[in-house]
Amino acid sequence: MLYQSISHAIALYKLEQSTKQCKEIYTGKPKPEKVTLFWHLVTLSRFNKYNPLFTTFAGVWSVLLAGASELVDPKSNIQPAFVFRQAALCFIAAYLFCGAGMVWNDWVDRDIDAKVTRTKDRPLAAGIVTTTDAMLWMVLQLLVSLSIVHNMLNGKDVFQHMFPVVLASVLYPYGKRPMALKLRIYPQYILGFTIAWPAVLGRSAIHGRYESIGDSIGYCLPLCFMVFFWIIYLNTAYSYQDVVDDQKINVTSFYTVGGRHFHRFLVVLVSPIVMCMPLYLLRFGSLWLWFSWMGIWTASFVAQLAHFDSDKPSSGGGIHKSNFVLGVWTIAACAVQVLLSEKRSVRF
Repeated sequence: MLYQSISHAIALYKLEQSTKQCKEIYTGKPKPEKVTLFWHLVTLSRFNKYNPLFTTFAGVWSVLLAGASELVDPKSNIQPAFVFRQAALCFIAAYLFCGAGMVWNDWVDRDIDAKVTRTKDRPLAAGIVTTTDAMLWMVLQLLVSLSIVHNMLNGKDVFQHMFPVVLASVLYPYGKRPMALKLRIYPQYILGFTIAWPAVLGRSAIHGRYESIGDSIGYCLPLCFMVFFWIIYLNTAYSYQDVVDDQKINVTSFYTVGGRHFHRFLVVLVSPIVMCMPLYLLRFGSLWLWFSWMGIWTASFVAQLAHFDSDKPSSGGGIHKSNFVLGVWTIAACAVQVLLSEKRSVRF
């Protein structure tokens, strides 16, 4: 009898311990293991989503088209392999730099993110990742990105190329504060510049050996302006998803400018994109680019605006995804232009 009682007591104790372990796993916040911590850091940089890829588009487009122009120059001995190599380096550098910027943004916004439905589960806002781990992860990504840029540019004008985008990334989260609104500064302005600037870096990756950074900026201005307004357009639609929560915690965003006529406001934002695009494409004299870039983008904008419903803020997410597809498609279109230019150079 006594033996059975002791056996039952031991069984109950084991059951109680198992219950506690299950509770810790499903409801508690255990100290993350190495694999788990790494995944949280990946999530912190948004590498589990498509968003960081937006930062790679302008640079990769610029590299590929600069390379395509160089291929048809009879005085140049550049090869397509070099063009694609530089495009790959530009892609990786921009992607990692964006990851570092995401960490900085989330650290500055951690208290605000905790109050917004869409962002409350982010690692820093939820307390899953410590500030120390986040900062070390940010610095690692930044250093690797800078080393790639140094290699891509052969060490020439690295500081001049990177300082503007580093400064903009540092300032970006503060553009969401009420003080910024008083100065008529919206976060979309800073974000647009940050994502457009790599176009200059992309040009320099091909022509930087004999072209000054000032000349590269001048050549890329139409593309930079186009990307700037493109990012403002798609990010304004994207951030409109948070309109209810933003009003509660007094966070400012560019969509407030549209007011009750937000749908028409998006139409206005598309206009400078469509105007800047031809100014850039005219330099290449390519029917393929006119069709694959100007034609496809214009048709897509019409479809996006037709399907957007200002009474359903979530529809802004659809615009964001559609423009991501446009970005990927344009990389493919520019790659085709490189191959077409190679064939043209061989023929002549």
